[in-house]
Amino acid sequence: MESYIQLLEKEPDNYNILAKLIELLKRAGKIKDVQKYIDNAEQKTQRSKMAGLSFCKGLYSRYNSEPQKALRELNFARFDNFYGEPAITNMIEIYLNPANDMIFSSILETDYGTTTENI
Repeated sequence: MESYIQLLEKEPDNYNILAKLIELLKRAGKIKDVQKYIDNAEQKTQRSKMAGLSFCKGLYSRYNSEPQKALRELNFARFDNFYGEPAITNMIEIYLNPANDMIFSSILETDYGTTTENI
């Protein structure tokens, strides 16, 4: 993470690095730290890089449990040549699971088992 942070300090509008940092901070449980990097990028961004900014904002909103806001941002990014495919993938995942619940996390809590009746 430190390498990505150092790169973003030099070039805050590098959205490839910002997207990877968002993923890493999400996995580390520090998603709230992302907002300052997005704010820095927003100040330095150019019109030609707005799709990258929208993609990163959409990722942040998705992981921050704001699916409506995430869909709005990702919808803007889906028309870009570079960010279009991952934006659409994230949109589909939000539509399929808007609450971002772990669907299979409760499988161990059930009484399902293999018996001779269901073999």
